[in-house]
Amino acid sequence: MANESLDNKEVLQSEEDFKDVYQAHADSIYKFIFWRTKNVQLSEDLTSTTFQKAWAARKNFKGGSAQAWLFRIARNTLFDYWRKNKEITSEDIIERQEDDRISTAELLDKESEIKELQNALSKLPKDMRSIIELRFIEGLSSKQVAERLNMTDGNVRIIQYRALKKLREYLL
Repeated sequence: MANESLDNKEVLQSEEDFKDVYQAHADSIYKFIFWRTKNVQLSEDLTSTTFQKAWAARKNFKGGSAQAWLFRIARNTLFDYWRKNKEITSEDIIERQEDDRISTAELLDKESEIKELQNALSKLPKDMRSIIELRFIEGLSSKQVAERLNMTDGNVRIIQYRALKKLREYLL
């Protein structure tokens, strides 16, 4: 059920079916949110909120891709959070991160690594950057990326290979 299209809109009505969808997509939703927030605790909270909203709105699911439906909810949840918290300061973020089980030193290391990766990604041409983000951040298959970007699967793989090679050069 992970990447399947769901033709029957009633498929998400049972707890078991919803649990299967949750297990199949929770990690990719978390990664999608974390990549945009760079905050472990906030990403966990927003991922949880995403699935709470999905559970509450499951009757509105009209069939199709459960993954696309969940990503739309995650994106809207993220936008809602940003709209409500325009005034959030870096001190607030650091405070929330200190509540996490990860030490401050580990957080600073991870933040540094993320900044390095973002810097390296920003150096890539737009097509390469898009493919890397869709493949590794959103967790889509090369076939799904190809469909989304109107490319062949083989072309996506070639561009991905070249992009990863460039990223290694930038990061070394």
